[in-house]
Amino acid sequence: MSAVSDEAPGRLELVRLFENTVDLPDGPDQLKLPEDAAVWCLRHGLPPVSSRPQAERLREFREALREVLFANNGEADAATAWEGLRPFAETARLGLVVDGSGLGLTGLGSNHEMIIASMLAAVHDAIEDGSWSRLRACRKSSCRFAYYDHTKNGSRAWCSMATCGNQAKAQRRRVRERLVTH
Repeated sequence: MSAVSDEAPGRLELVRLFENTVDLPDGPDQLKLPEDAAVWCLRHGLPPVSSRPQAERLREFREALREVLFANNGEADAATAWEGLRPFAETARLGLVVDGSGLGLTGLGSNHEMIIASMLAAVHDAIEDGSWSRLRACRKSSCRFAYYDHTKNGSRAWCSMATCGNQAKAQRRRVRERLVTH
């Protein structure tokens, strides 16, 4: 990861952390087993999952949401990515809360469904406040680490220029060199 802060503002940070519960392409997954998922959820103030199907549903939601973050980075079709969230949005129960700044959405339900609804509420709020488009998944398809783009012009494409960015640039250079020599 980079020295630049990847932290997202407000509740969007929980979405970013949720997306990064797996180290792609084949690293550890903090949501793989119900016990691990329960620990992660409790650590982040969420209700624990208690079964394999609940943990599986969270993983499915995480990856559908990651497609939207990949689309935020210009690497997937946004309409198709958003459509992947439809089954989760259709079952999400949301409620209104009053806080110091007015009305907000909150997730309702139990266990994994409340977690999914809470994440969707955070996404909705981020769309409303304009911060959503800067939460992205790394352009390198084998990485897809979620980060928040704090750059002034909103042009950050990789989780880290030192790793994924440099690898992508080097790969493009090698392709260009092969084309020139052939």
